[in-house]
Amino acid sequence: MPPIPPSHNRRALLLLFSANTISGAAQGISMIAVPWYVIDQLGASVIFSSFYAVFTLLSVFWVMYAGALIDRFDRRRLFIGLNAVCGSVALAGGFYGWATGSLGLIPALMVMGVTLLNFNLHYPALYAFAQEMTDAQHYKKIISRLEIQGQSTSMLSGALAALLLEGVAADHEVLLMGIPVVFPFEITRWSLHDIFLLDGITYFISLMLMSAIRYRPLTPYYPEPGRVLDRLRTGYAYLRSNPWLLRFGMLSYGVFVTVLVEDRVLLPTYIRQHLSGGADVFASNEMLFAFGALCSGFVTGSVLGRWPAVYGVSVLMTLMGLLFAVLTFSKSLSYLFVFSFVYGFVNTAVRILRVQYLFRRVENGKMGRVLSFFKVTDTLARGFFIALFSLSWFHEGNQIRFAFLILSVFLLVCALGIWQTARPLLAEDAAGGHRSPRH
Repeated sequence: MPPIPPSHNRRALLLLFSANTISGAAQGISMIAVPWYVIDQLGASVIFSSFYAVFTLLSVFWVMYAGALIDRFDRRRLFIGLNAVCGSVALAGGFYGWATGSLGLIPALMVMGVTLLNFNLHYPALYAFAQEMTDAQHYKKIISRLEIQGQSTSMLSGALAALLLEGVAADHEVLLMGIPVVFPFEITRWSLHDIFLLDGITYFISLMLMSAIRYRPLTPYYPEPGRVLDRLRTGYAYLRSNPWLLRFGMLSYGVFVTVLVEDRVLLPTYIRQHLSGGADVFASNEMLFAFGALCSGFVTGSVLGRWPAVYGVSVLMTLMGLLFAVLTFSKSLSYLFVFSFVYGFVNTAVRILRVQYLFRRVENGKMGRVLSFFKVTDTLARGFFIALFSLSWFHEGNQIRFAFLILSVFLLVCALGIWQTARPLLAEDAAGGHRSPRH
């Protein structure tokens, strides 16, 4: 990864990146291992989809509250608290499984639920914290590097978790990034509670790195006092006064909505029931997604950054909408692997363009609530699709493939809506209105 650009907080940023890499590995392990375990080994795909749908919709209230927390309290302490709670829950799940000899459905879903809550607070807090300690001229590079390490770490650790859950025999051929590879050694099959023990340890390593961060704020940040409800109203009023920004922020989450629905809910069933593949296919998909994210982080700023962010996001979402439609009717593993690489590239590129744009439009004191408000719309959309795809009809035969066609239409509608916001947003930028005061 290219070096972090010069900054008064270079050491603090290095520690933040290191801590985020390790905690990202912990999130990736849980977020991939639990769905694969429940769907593949317990055969409870409908139960998992239903749980995910209900928990996602309930987390809407947590997302709103999380934004107020980010703008009220010290971001470093928030991360320390998150890692302590998530690490403790993962270790508790691991020790419970170790003591009883196995880990059932309920404990696995409980660890997954806490990981989801952490996920909804982690990324808004991460962006707000990075903005707070970064010079404005370095926003693009810092965002790119956060996306490179965050996406690739999460997906690669998830791929490792999938292989560990199934194990690999010596001299057995498996697919790695779509390439047949004969393993000269055996990968012993791990139980889910063993994976949770590893997961918990990584959270506490991240906690120690976060505790060592010392920095000087470079972006004016004044925590807003008062009740949580009052702070939420302030954030909502800010977005209502910037309607085109509100529309862009909501619609540009479309790709991220589909990533979590596709990767956590649809893909394990799609691979098993439509492509007749195993854990090596799932792991290859995750690796190629991560490789696409890595490539995107290197080229998005220099190539796509030349376009206005709004146009870039719209074009990339249109591309993904079309690729989703093809996935519905394809039974080719090769196409799935190409799709995964492009998907990882586009998802990271959209995130970089979107966050870079928001950094320059939203003041740091409101960033947590603004990002969390957008996360609410993202969470509601995900909850709707997960609830829809948890219907038993999608899990009969290979009918899960039609879910991808529905997501294709969703992405194309979002892309069209973003395109329509381009002209008024660019006009506001040219006029210098609605900008963050520090710019």
